[in-house]
Amino acid sequence: ITTHVSQSLGKSRPAACGRITWQGIYCGAFFGWLCLIYYPTAGVVFRTVFPSHSPALIAMETTYFQISLLGVAPLMVSTVIGNFLTGLGRTRTLMASAFGGVFANIGFSWALVFGKMGMPAMGFPGIAWGTLLATVFQSLVLFAIFLGPRRMREEFGTAQAGFSKNRAKRLVRLGMPAGLHGCMDYLAWGVVLTWLISFSGEAHIAAQTIMVRCITLSFLPAEGLSSALTTLVGKAVGARDYLLARRYARAGFTINAIWMSVMALLYVCFGEFIVRLFTDLPEVVDAGKTAILWVAAFQFFDAMNVTYSNALQGAGDVAWPSAVNFTISIVVLLGGGLAMVTFFPSTASSGVWAMATLYVIAHGILYSLRWKSRAWQNPKFLA
Repeated sequence: ITTHVSQSLGKSRPAACGRITWQGIYCGAFFGWLCLIYYPTAGVVFRTVFPSHSPALIAMETTYFQISLLGVAPLMVSTVIGNFLTGLGRTRTLMASAFGGVFANIGFSWALVFGKMGMPAMGFPGIAWGTLLATVFQSLVLFAIFLGPRRMREEFGTAQAGFSKNRAKRLVRLGMPAGLHGCMDYLAWGVVLTWLISFSGEAHIAAQTIMVRCITLSFLPAEGLSSALTTLVGKAVGARDYLLARRYARAGFTINAIWMSVMALLYVCFGEFIVRLFTDLPEVVDAGKTAILWVAAFQFFDAMNVTYSNALQGAGDVAWPSAVNFTISIVVLLGGGLAMVTFFPSTASSGVWAMATLYVIAHGILYSLRWKSRAWQNPKFLA
């Protein structure tokens, strides 16, 4: 959606922005509701994939996952409209709605966990229900922003809600590889890495959860800047100004590299202190202070990864990065991780984190080389 909208602006065709976004809303809502097929099988899947997890932990994971599935469709709609706003460059509006969603999440979850403001006291499941209600709330707010203002309807065609088979095909052609790319990232960090580390015990799983929070802290600011880069590159490519696109990418990488290198230095210098902010359990601290050094090791290459993958997406070059991502995920993270668990069990989670580091390094280098090859300047990649 961001690529289509930004390139449409570059081509001076603003009315096409709303029309393509509606196709995204229809597709997103459909796939969101389709995810409900996972609801009845959740418990079996968690018990099968994570046999080392305790029954109590599996019960909590299953409950949270099942409730969260109900929020996938509104989340997809929010994501589509959010990327529409990103493509227009209206990131402040998107930021305001995100803050609203966060505070709604805090309020709903607090009320449902502890039984405040007339809500039932649900305990742990209240967190999932609170997140679901906040997701629906944010979706409604973004829909109002999308359809409400007159300028949105007249200039950007947001009232043109008809379904178009041709536009939907164009969206899927560009969006499916990008979607698979994102899906593989979630699978890699949310499922495969957790599964591999689970062989080392629950203390290492707890440490991994802390590491994911640290990675989020360093990654999300870079991801936010790179989302803006997708828009800027898309506009430049839509106008066939490839030199400007390359300048944007160079500036984006410079900023991201500085930010993530600083975060790497903080992780190296204060790793144990950071882990102890989350827990004082000795076994978790021991696992975490080793893992955070691996996290620090791949920060610079993650700056390459996030910058150039978003730049390529803005240019419409999505199939090649998606294929690379799939290959590296299977060969390096899954294959290498299994090799570590099987043949070098004494390394515990450290061996898996080494493979995760290699995984990020490979992504960063290959995406950087793809961008520098200028293969994305081919007009066939235009949305």
